[in-house]
Amino acid sequence: MIVKLGGKRRLRPSRQGPTTGVLGGLGVSDRIAAFRSLGGNCEFGFVQRYCGAEPSGLFRFAYADVEPLTHAIADNLDKYGAPGDLSLEETESGTYYCRSGCYNFWYNTQTHADAVDRSAFLERQYGKVAHLKRALLSDLATGEKILVRKPQQGEDDAAFMALAQAIWRHGPSTVLRVTEGEPGLRRTSGRLLEGTVRRISQPERNYETDLESWIGLCDAAYAAHHGLRPAPAGPLARPTRLARPARRHDTGLPGEVLNSYTTLLDIRAFDPRTVYVFSAWVWIPADFSAARILAVMGTERLGWCDADLGLRDCWQRVWAAGRVAPVDGERPCAGLGIVGEPGQHVWSWGWELRRGPIPAPAGTPTVPVEGSFLKRLLGR
Repeated sequence: MIVKLGGKRRLRPSRQGPTTGVLGGLGVSDRIAAFRSLGGNCEFGFVQRYCGAEPSGLFRFAYADVEPLTHAIADNLDKYGAPGDLSLEETESGTYYCRSGCYNFWYNTQTHADAVDRSAFLERQYGKVAHLKRALLSDLATGEKILVRKPQQGEDDAAFMALAQAIWRHGPSTVLRVTEGEPGLRRTSGRLLEGTVRRISQPERNYETDLESWIGLCDAAYAAHHGLRPAPAGPLARPTRLARPARRHDTGLPGEVLNSYTTLLDIRAFDPRTVYVFSAWVWIPADFSAARILAVMGTERLGWCDADLGLRDCWQRVWAAGRVAPVDGERPCAGLGIVGEPGQHVWSWGWELRRGPIPAPAGTPTVPVEGSFLKRLLGR
């Protein structure tokens, strides 16, 4: 891969606060850690990871159908992890999943089968489930955590309400039901919230989350749960800005390979535990035929939003979030990438680097690009 650098100057972030602001005295990673998944699949677990939070949770990376989940919670989870209940199943990729025979719950152990002794590892899963069961029952009793359920196909309102009733027999938990639609949140009862995100991830690609929608929803739910106002956007880190007019990026490599247009990051200026986000506005000409336009950020890519190739002759924002930590053989950078044939080009504007998992809201640029400005001037 050939890397075209946007300049020799290394980009340093400022030491200002998080992009997503502070709500109730907490930053976004702490707020998102106050939620607990009620199974369904792994999507919300990835949302938390992309925000820099890794809370423990019995169903964080688990599949749990609503009816057995309701029965399990109604029965104080007694049969989950009872002697003989758990087994290890190896996937095609060689990773172990742990399965409950009683409830058909599955969770990803994120451990390769070749890396552990099977019998000893299964014994550790019994201990893990027992610990996380106690933690969940404690959370249900206090009502401090916000419980998130993303209904699965065929899961109707009656099944969800039965689950909520089983939860409320333990204590006053707030339950957030998340579906796909125009982003928003409404309270349907004192302890039940209905929320929507623009896009729900596909079953086999739960890591491809619509992170901006999820964070906006979780912040609204957190504020509703605690009786707070929504969080304002925080200050910018020091941005890299392009001089007018917008910069043109031309592809020059044969085949569908990655052409990169990046700026080096000064690794000494970054906290390796903090999540940073790079964003830029891009303009795709009508005759563009490359396969992908993406943002690049750091050495560990978390959330991202690629360009919509169906949008032409207009500005749209792409971004990528990640951490910047030392990695042998890699030079951390931030910028843009284009996958496609030579002879293609796009325009970019307003490069910015902030702390936080997503870029702050911003208005669409009014900066013209070469060609499109002339077309508008001539009325074509």
